[in-house]
Amino acid sequence: MADKPLRVLFLTPYFRPYLGGIERAIEQLSFQIQQSDAIEAVGVLTTKYSFPRKPQPTWDDRETTPGGISIFRLSGFPWRSLPFYSVPLVWFSPLRLKKYLEEFHPDVIHFVGDGWFWGHIWAWFWYRGRARIVFTPSYHTLPPSKWWLKPINAFLSHMADRVVALTDLEAKGVHRAYRTGKDKLGVIGWGASVDEKVDPACEEEQEENEEQTGPLTILCVGRLGSHKGQRWLLNVYLMARMRFDRPARIVLVGRDEGSAAGIKKFILQRRLQGEVIVTGEVSDNELAEWYAEADLFVLFSRYEAFGLVFLEAMAHGTPVLTHEVGANREVLLRGAIMVAPFNEAAATDELVRLMNDGAARRALGHEAQEYALSEFGWPVVAEKYLEVYQHSRTAA
Repeated sequence: MADKPLRVLFLTPYFRPYLGGIERAIEQLSFQIQQSDAIEAVGVLTTKYSFPRKPQPTWDDRETTPGGISIFRLSGFPWRSLPFYSVPLVWFSPLRLKKYLEEFHPDVIHFVGDGWFWGHIWAWFWYRGRARIVFTPSYHTLPPSKWWLKPINAFLSHMADRVVALTDLEAKGVHRAYRTGKDKLGVIGWGASVDEKVDPACEEEQEENEEQTGPLTILCVGRLGSHKGQRWLLNVYLMARMRFDRPARIVLVGRDEGSAAGIKKFILQRRLQGEVIVTGEVSDNELAEWYAEADLFVLFSRYEAFGLVFLEAMAHGTPVLTHEVGANREVLLRGAIMVAPFNEAAATDELVRLMNDGAARRALGHEAQEYALSEFGWPVVAEKYLEVYQHSRTAA
């Protein structure tokens, strides 16, 4: 007798209408696994908060997306949480959570990220032994001030049936910091895809036309905060722009996380209005259009556990310039140029070279697209997760 199709429930503190990197990954993974006969239904259990810690009491308790994902939202108390954690460390009704679990009846519960302790603990409490638990952490070395997060993350790792890190680097960190057994620790990265409205076959023609008609576009995608390094990037751009052979513009996409005011002041002081564009947060379609329009993707964040935005840009045929921090060296094997961490001179020289050498830039972009879609395409990633989910059922 064939196994009955699985019901997979993702747990994450933030989800639609907010879609950050993790949330986009959940959505794309959901779309892909729904195409398999092994999956009956996909749901997301989340909160009525938008990132970061902003209460949204008017959001519906339940919603089904056009893509067929069932969303279940929990209210927390109090609304205004203390900023100790990346998600509201507030009280969520365990009975309400149990009701949602009973309503969806998952065979697999997939914790994505480690930022929602109460959601994780109550899901484990109510459904341990009834559903297999898969945990995809987002590992970072914790500063001494957040020592108390280590036992929480260690507990999550030990109570999960399977722990799936995004990179080998992250897996080593999870094993070392949380003593996660290697027998249940695996590695599967996130995926990248091209928006169906964007035709990759037309990109070379678009690039050649842009070479003749308009400024080159440098794109940076990430929340506008100190962690993503936009101000450092602007300093590099300022040093490089006088050496460009043709006009350029730099586009910063992402919601404000404390740095927007300083960036706008920088633009005014250096008279870069119209040359440095700050879009704020954009829709999925707008982001795909920026990826496709960009000539070069540049991001110098302090640390990247995986770097999904790099692969999203590469999947659209956009080459990458970054530096060797976090998992960049492991993930960005082709289609990207990496310099030493925070080396302004090296970053400036490479930015100038890539902007002035159109043939080399386009060749790097084609290499980037082939690599991203063959190694990190969502169909490839979904097959790996289906194996994890099905193995979990077999092991149950």
